[in-house]
Amino acid sequence: MKITATDVTLHVDADGVDETTLALLRGHAHVDVIVHCDDPRIETMLSGARVRISVTADDGNVADDDRTASDDRNGRNGSGHAVGDAVGVDDATFRTAVISMDSESHDAERLFRSAIVALDGIPGNQVDGISPLYHVSNIDGPDAMAAVMQITTKLTARQLIATLGAVESSLGGDVDLDLVDMPGVTSDEPDCRVPWPSAREHASVLAPWMDMDPEARLGKDPVSFLLAMAPDAGRVGLLSDNWIIGGTL
Repeated sequence: MKITATDVTLHVDADGVDETTLALLRGHAHVDVIVHCDDPRIETMLSGARVRISVTADDGNVADDDRTASDDRNGRNGSGHAVGDAVGVDDATFRTAVISMDSESHDAERLFRSAIVALDGIPGNQVDGISPLYHVSNIDGPDAMAAVMQITTKLTARQLIATLGAVESSLGGDVDLDLVDMPGVTSDEPDCRVPWPSAREHASVLAPWMDMDPEARLGKDPVSFLLAMAPDAGRVGLLSDNWIIGGTL
């Protein structure tokens, strides 16, 4: 029997899928697809086959893509089951990304931790750095908390931006996550602006970023220089440098 792309379909019903997972799927997060059959002969034939992934909910299609089931040399998991390629991921390239976190919620610290865990839990992502927690005094609104993280990711800039939006939604929209920079990547499209155009004017981004990486640069400019010139530098102050491992608020 010859197995082709149209012969194997994996359908996942969104009923019973928690909202966080569903939001990440809508954002085309990196997921592993496991193709398993109790009959090892069928499993062997599925290895290397093209697999159509379909995830649906009441509001329509969430994800639908073609992937290839892997053989022992390319992605079998520990049980020997064939594993499909990741959805929405360019496996050829790892990229560094700087992500800002901002929230006016009194629960900002927990929200930031949850966002970090969610992003680090996506296969192909790894959190490499987390800044101290900063307090931001706002003139025209409630005070806020801010922090920055750096990750290594296989997601493209557009995919990462979509994933950040999905994580925001999963946290009730009470935290803003922005892709500040992805070195080597430049884009000025409406849904994908990299570097983030106004980042160089926000001390709430620059201060925690410089604390995390004193040698950081945004384009050709040192972040330390941009922070010294930022119009809101006087309204941003260090709150905690160990918030990630203990309560602060």
